[in-house]
Amino acid sequence: MMLTHHITDLHITNESGKFNFKTFSPLKLLENADWDKMWSFVFKKTIPFFWIPAHTITFLLPAGFRVLFAALLGIALGVLLSVAGKK
Repeated sequence: MMLTHHITDLHITNESGKFNFKTFSPLKLLENADWDKMWSFVFKKTIPFFWIPAHTITFLLPAGFRVLFAALLGIALGVLLSVAGKK
């Protein structure tokens, strides 16, 4: 899922903020992906230290609180991305 997000983000960046299905070439985007960043940051850090614990906590909560907690995680992710985007 993280790789799919990365590939679509690369395509949208290359297309000046739009997703053009006619020019979408996943194989070409995979060749141009920053694999060092994907491995060292996304796969080795964010997945085991954020996503797995976040989803574990979410599904340990009673059903009524899962959506609320997922929404709070979405807000936290948005804040993190906006701060990281300014750097």
